[in-house]
Amino acid sequence: MSHLTLILISVVLTSIGQLFFRKGMMILDHQHQQASLWKLMGYAFGNGYVLLGFLSFGAGAVLWLAVLAKEEVSYAYPLSSLGYIIVLIGSFLLFQEHISLSRVMGILLLVLGVFFIEYSR
Repeated sequence: MSHLTLILISVVLTSIGQLFFRKGMMILDHQHQQASLWKLMGYAFGNGYVLLGFLSFGAGAVLWLAVLAKEEVSYAYPLSSLGYIIVLIGSFLLFQEHISLSRVMGILLLVLGVFFIEYSR
């Protein structure tokens, strides 16, 4: 498996983890609006979506370790910003979050930077 493929799989898994975290915490916020931060975190560890988030995020982190063993961090880390696109699209489709034009433009600038990094080799 190529280094770029490992990077992309890691980015996808960590992004999916973030979306699971959001889903789980949205549910908890509705159920426990008055809970303290510590109680809310305690409830979070019993939420299936949050646990799936940790599983996905953790798998992405393990793959990231494999990437860092083989690739320069100055090359690999900027590619992780591709996760912004996944999370932007996921948050819009799954949670109907408002996505402003300035937010889209900012992410497009990041993607342009990733393009330059990828072709700098």
